[in-house]
Amino acid sequence: MKKGFLFIASWSLASCLLQAQTSNDTTHVVNLAEVEVVAVRAGGRTPMAYSDVEREQIARENVGKSIPALLQSLPSVVAYFEDGLGVGYTSLRVRGTDATRIHVTLNGMPLNNPESQEVYWVNIPDLNSHLQSIQLQRGVGTSSNGAAAFGASLSLKTAGAPATAYGEAATTWGGYNTRMYSVATGSGALSSGLHVDARYSSVQSDGYLRNGKVNHYSFQTSLTHATDKQWVKLLYLRGVQHTGITWEGVSPEDMAAFGRRYNVAGQYTDEAGNIRYYDNETDNYFSDIVQLLYSRPLSRRLTLHANFSYNHGFGYYENYKADRKLQDAYGLPPQTIEGVVHSRSDVIIRKNMENDFYVAQLLLHYTQRRLSLNAGAMYSRYDGEHFGTILWVKYNENITDNYEWNRNDARKEEGSVFIKGEYEITPQLTAYADIQARVIGYDFAGADDDLMDITDRNRYRFVNPKAGLFAHLNQHHALYASWAMMHREPLRADLKEAIKNGGDKRITPEQMHDVEVGYTFSYRTFTASANAYYMRYKDQMVQTGKLNDIGYKLMENVPESYRAGLELQAAWTPSGCWRIEGNIAVSRNRILNYTAYYDLYDDVDNYRPVVDATGRPQQVTDSYTSTDISFSPAVVAAAALTFSPVKRWNITATAKYVDKQYYDNTSNDANSLPAYYLCNLATQYEWTLPTGSCIRAQLSLHNIFNHLYNANAWVATDRFRDGSSAVYRGLFPQAGANLIGKVSLEF
Repeated sequence: MKKGFLFIASWSLASCLLQAQTSNDTTHVVNLAEVEVVAVRAGGRTPMAYSDVEREQIARENVGKSIPALLQSLPSVVAYFEDGLGVGYTSLRVRGTDATRIHVTLNGMPLNNPESQEVYWVNIPDLNSHLQSIQLQRGVGTSSNGAAAFGASLSLKTAGAPATAYGEAATTWGGYNTRMYSVATGSGALSSGLHVDARYSSVQSDGYLRNGKVNHYSFQTSLTHATDKQWVKLLYLRGVQHTGITWEGVSPEDMAAFGRRYNVAGQYTDEAGNIRYYDNETDNYFSDIVQLLYSRPLSRRLTLHANFSYNHGFGYYENYKADRKLQDAYGLPPQTIEGVVHSRSDVIIRKNMENDFYVAQLLLHYTQRRLSLNAGAMYSRYDGEHFGTILWVKYNENITDNYEWNRNDARKEEGSVFIKGEYEITPQLTAYADIQARVIGYDFAGADDDLMDITDRNRYRFVNPKAGLFAHLNQHHALYASWAMMHREPLRADLKEAIKNGGDKRITPEQMHDVEVGYTFSYRTFTASANAYYMRYKDQMVQTGKLNDIGYKLMENVPESYRAGLELQAAWTPSGCWRIEGNIAVSRNRILNYTAYYDLYDDVDNYRPVVDATGRPQQVTDSYTSTDISFSPAVVAAAALTFSPVKRWNITATAKYVDKQYYDNTSNDANSLPAYYLCNLATQYEWTLPTGSCIRAQLSLHNIFNHLYNANAWVATDRFRDGSSAVYRGLFPQAGANLIGKVSLEF
């Protein structure tokens, strides 16, 4: 089926090219190419809060940065790095909502994994270098396909199809043995109207934490054909990721004893009592993304877009597990070695996944003097396989190689339709309306890695309306207001954890009402904006503070909660040499009538669960009338000062402040991350050679004041019969001062 899909995509492109041997109309070609993301992006009069990052800014800041790091200067954004440096697993939160609620599209096509509803940036290394522009929408936004946006929408558009041939080469070197290399080339417009572009990137690093090593590469190639009659693009993006496991974090006790860079992953004790580390404690993923994008004007006012994408992924992570019960953990009988029966053994395991994600999208874009209208339909299908294999057993009597101890399969299908438009009531007032309907079927069957049967069948139907007004008062002042309602289905991990709990805490879909009111001001060299929001939730999923065995943050429904805040931005360019800009977001994020649940055990020595007469494990609870939502700082701020002494040289100082965050939902100061700030310094200089080529040198000093801070954490609490508790924490320390430089040649 995978080969068939690729064949159909290639055949479709060839057919389009054969039909398109007409002369180019450059102006119309550009317009066709730009509207490929029209279904998911906000425009100048869309009544919502958003930020655009264009290619020039991406290139200026793309010095060893991941996309979360690149975006953390935007309002309400908090980025954090699992390995402490940002070359391994990275993520971001917007308005306190985590990455599973951030709807991501690439060229207008959904990129979120349908099961985790997250984009793992590490799976697409150096994606920044492939991009033409980024738009981050805060709140519900304008998302029209794929996983629901409950905190933000992120639209990525790849670069490509410049009019002239080009070449690029870049090398990056930095602290902790970080090295990055990339090359790119493009044909420009050939006589047939065809453009061919390609890029290769390689990333290696030791990481900040022990075992935070990475070895990644990515490759992208695209064929684009553009005429005045149609625009078609076939894109292939391959990412290969090899990352040392760092998701367990560092306990405060281990950090005090062994230092901030300590990481327990892969640690075991040999028969002589020596501490050893398994060298291949790694996470690995191979990603292939194919997109076929097609645009064609049907008339002067109506344009058709027919898009297809196919994402294939295969990955596994490898662990050394010490002293495991063979029967309970893997369904294996005790092993007899030289007359000795071993019910426990050290093992090396792999947990594997393979998935295929197919998306077909049809869009119609209509414009006339006062009306802009978009309508579309999408169908997607996701097939996922999860299975565990045992690579090695210390005490092995008759266990076969690569023994498979569990397997479960999943299928998720979605159909959605939407229609949205902007209508100019008067030259000063524009109305916006949008309605989307989604139907989702999600089934999985088989045994999870703990041998429990997680067979389940889920059906969801959602209707998501939005409406707003944008008032362009004059050339300096504008106001907007909008309301939106959004629903979101649970994740795979949430559903299967609920099944394991016997259905007592069945996970239900979330609902949110989002009200946004904003004001923008622009006068010559000064711009400013203010955006107030109120996001009211029913059955919001919030992090409990606990992790499962692969670092997933376990979630739970809370009946009532809200986020309310004010986001302020300003930028001033007093002269051609200076630019000052900054933003601050102040918010209140609360859960109402919250109950925290804790597992109950006999005592700390036995750790036997307390059960009732039916054998069901018992829990104890704490109740709160109002408490803070985890990972939701009350203040997030950023500022930047740029000085350009000459045209091709700039120096930029940036600062970031993140207020205290609780990492569970109890407002307990013991389970909180202190406020932290970061200051970075970067400089860039360009030389133009007589041949017309350009050499760009960039140097960045991150965390220049060497502020030692933790950007993420987890906590698990167990209670005992005598009223005492055992608390386990993991912290994710971030790197201190570190230097990274980049030299690139463009010709």
